[in-house]
Amino acid sequence: MTTRDRICTFGEYIKARREALGKSIRGLAAELEITPAYLSDIEKGYRYAPEKHLVKMIVVLNITGEDINRFYDLAGQSRNNNYPDLVDYIGSSEKARKALRKARDIGISDSQWQEFIDKISKTSMLTKSHKG
Repeated sequence: MTTRDRICTFGEYIKARREALGKSIRGLAAELEITPAYLSDIEKGYRYAPEKHLVKMIVVLNITGEDINRFYDLAGQSRNNNYPDLVDYIGSSEKARKALRKARDIGISDSQWQEFIDKISKTSMLTKSHKG
C-alpha cells in the first residue's frame, strides 16, 4: 500500500503534499494567504476544504493530472459530499441534471457507470485525434 492509498481525508492529503514539497505550515499558509492555525485545522480535519482557496492550493501544491480529481474528491467529501468542481457544471447543464437523476432513479451500477466513462473517454480520444 502506498502513502497515496493510505490518505483518506482532504487534510491528510494537504499535509502529505505540503511535507513532500518541504513546506512548513507557516510557509504554505502564507502562500495561500490564510493563517497557519486555519491551515493546521484543515490538515487535522477540523475544517472543511476552503472552497475559495482550492484553485490556489492546486497551483501552490503542484497538483496535476488525475491528482486534481482526487484533490476535488477529497475536498468534496470534507464538504459533506458537495464537490466544488462539479457544482457549477451540474447547475448549468439541464441535460447533466436529467441524466444524473435518471441514473439515480433506475439505480445504475458501478459497472454501468464505468461503461459510460469508457465510452465518453473513447469518444474524447477520437475527437482529439481528428483535431491533431
